[in-house]
Amino acid sequence: MADIFSYSDYRKFLADYYDERKISRFGFSYQNFSQKAGFTSKSFVFNVINGRKNLGRGSIVKLCDAMKLSKTEAAYFETLVYFNQASNFKERNFYFEKLSAIRPSSPEASSARKLRNDQYEFYSNWYHAVIRSLIDLYPDIKEPERLAAMVRPPLKSPQVKKSIELLLRLGLIEVGKDGGYKILDKVLSTGHEVQSLAILQFHLDCMDLAAKALKELPQDQRNISGLTLGISKSAYEETCKVIHAAQESIIAIAEKDQDSDMVYQLNFHFFPVSRIGNGQGKS
Repeated sequence: MADIFSYSDYRKFLADYYDERKISRFGFSYQNFSQKAGFTSKSFVFNVINGRKNLGRGSIVKLCDAMKLSKTEAAYFETLVYFNQASNFKERNFYFEKLSAIRPSSPEASSARKLRNDQYEFYSNWYHAVIRSLIDLYPDIKEPERLAAMVRPPLKSPQVKKSIELLLRLGLIEVGKDGGYKILDKVLSTGHEVQSLAILQFHLDCMDLAAKALKELPQDQRNISGLTLGISKSAYEETCKVIHAAQESIIAIAEKDQDSDMVYQLNFHFFPVSRIGNGQGKS
């Protein structure tokens, strides 16, 4: 089965472990797995895998022992559990950093760890996508310092150099015959937990960029507006569909554009600024 260090979801790891043992060992079952780990409930592992129960410290130790995980594997599994079960962004980010700090011994596991960290780096930092888009718009520009000066707010040359190295490692760009760079139509695929954490950080950074744009750019160079609405849950859901449709239309406009010369960031923010009151709504 796949190395534990390639997983970003402990429930998925447990499910794959169970499936592998079910095939290779006659009579292996959820009941057998639970009993081997020392749980009184025969369905405990089944409920954990299906998200009906979480794991505590004692349960983690029992499962690590039952699966005969090494010390490093057990440390990774324990941290992965806390990462998946974290209740807020701050906790998830804390445990992700701990996951990234655990160094597996095998080359394959180390490569998986490196790939996961690279994917997180790409998704979480706003300027990597900007650098990739600039390379698409201006393939003749090879110097990091020139690309750095084109980003708003400006980046430093070493940042762009590292960004290019990251894009090359992930296969999102390649070096052309002329020594310049060109983008590749590759879609990144990483674990949902890691991707969602990184995208949270990305959105936080983009909100900071929007605040800077509001303060620093003249009105004819930015379009920032807002609405405060009193609506129902069903109206909220209908509005979300309208926003999604607008996104699709804007993507179509960008794809047809033959004169692209700048990279823009478009954010949609739609969130509650009140709680439901004691009343029954509008009268």
